[in-house]
Amino acid sequence: MDVSAILTVNQLIQREQYLLNQFYQNLRAVIRRLTDDAVTSDALITLEKELDNDLSWATAHRVELALVEYYDEVSLLTEWRRRLAEIGSLPMHVAAFYQEQMQETNIVVLRSLMSRLVSDLQWVIESKRVIRFNEFRMRRNVVLMFLGAFVLFFTPTIVRIFFGIEFENLRFYYIFTAATSGILGATFSQLTSIQSRVQAATIDQVRAMSQLGYILARSVVGAGAGLIMFYLMQSGLLSGAFFPAFIHTVEALLQHQQDFEALSKNAYGISQAVEASYGIGTLVQPAQGLSLLIVWCLLAGFSEKMIPGILTRKAKKAVDSAD
Repeated sequence: MDVSAILTVNQLIQREQYLLNQFYQNLRAVIRRLTDDAVTSDALITLEKELDNDLSWATAHRVELALVEYYDEVSLLTEWRRRLAEIGSLPMHVAAFYQEQMQETNIVVLRSLMSRLVSDLQWVIESKRVIRFNEFRMRRNVVLMFLGAFVLFFTPTIVRIFFGIEFENLRFYYIFTAATSGILGATFSQLTSIQSRVQAATIDQVRAMSQLGYILARSVVGAGAGLIMFYLMQSGLLSGAFFPAFIHTVEALLQHQQDFEALSKNAYGISQAVEASYGIGTLVQPAQGLSLLIVWCLLAGFSEKMIPGILTRKAKKAVDSAD
């Protein structure tokens, strides 16, 4: 995991400021070394004044690039060889180009290549800085969304415990649970895949993914996936030992009510009064069924391919049976 991912905002700013100050000191040292040449001393003093007037990465990079024009032959060759050791951070095709120029000895050509190389390396550094900032923002927004979904998921329990209010409409309770479970799954998926997604994305893509609107859209998709999973299970299109069963007929309802009344109602705590009740469209085994419902809706929200895959298979099966 990148170090900046676990830093606070203030720590991240302080770290960037420290690196910038160090870079400024290095640039000043180079300028002082080059001012021995009387021909270029005035221009170098002007560059040093730029550093004094503005403390920013943009200024530092501009001065660094300008200094290439004032290197003597020895300094230029030294810097060229040193910079070639850094081309591993460049895109492969760009690094390959500079590898082909390693044996170049013409000073005029080398100076031009050096300017281009410094510019390319600066772009890589700035890109990493932008990506690091947006990754931090994305992580923060996803964590906030996850915490919000977590609180929302437990809202019925919180309201029940602290205010004594029950969800009397079981259908609404199931829908609410399915949707919030899907949101939890979606935000958890985003939280666990941040690093891999950032590594595979471009700067513009990382910036887009860090926006709250993008994260909210993924959460809405998770809620939709949870609801679709709920209706697939309630309709019986998904059924089996690993899926929750629902009561669909009056006969089944009466049978389950008789079985339930034969047991001690004390087997359920006060906080489970609603979940333990029966009606058309409710769970056959409230405690176990609700847990299965939550798990499957979580998985539906977590996986972006589960619900589309299920719907595709069901649609294909329906078409085949119609034929």
